Amino acid sequence: MNIKPLCYSVWMTVDRKVSIAVLGSATAGTALCVWYYSGWMTTLAALVLMLLTVWYVIVPIQFEINAGGIIRTVFGRHWFIAWNDIKGYQIRQHGFLLLPQNDRFALEAFTGFYLPVPAGLMPEVLYRFRLFIGE
Repeated sequence: MNIKPLCYSVWMTVDRKVSIAVLGSATAGTALCVWYYSGWMTTLAALVLMLLTVWYVIVPIQFEINAGGIIRTVFGRHWFIAWNDIKGYQIRQHGFLLLPQNDRFALEAFTGFYLPVPAGLMPEVLYRFRLFIGE
């Protein structure tokens, strides 16, 4: 079975205009509160920590889904997730949550990897998940 790799890019702040509005409002509100109560140095530290937390939302990310697994590329660095490392998945509104365990537990979303997918590619990615992971 020879399936051509599926390659696409996701830039959440560009693809979803609501995300940038929410992110900007939350950042501005947090910065204002921290500055009011602590000063500019603490505000700067809080902004840096917030950016480190949500870096994946503000940079473009390339994905390649092939027969070996999923490759995520950010700024030329590659991360590979093999299909046998993915034990399950959940369909979400704008992508898939890939899970490393079969067992269901309350905090399973925190152990997984979120794979954002453009709306037009959702059926194709779902087909590949069913092919390589199973139901």
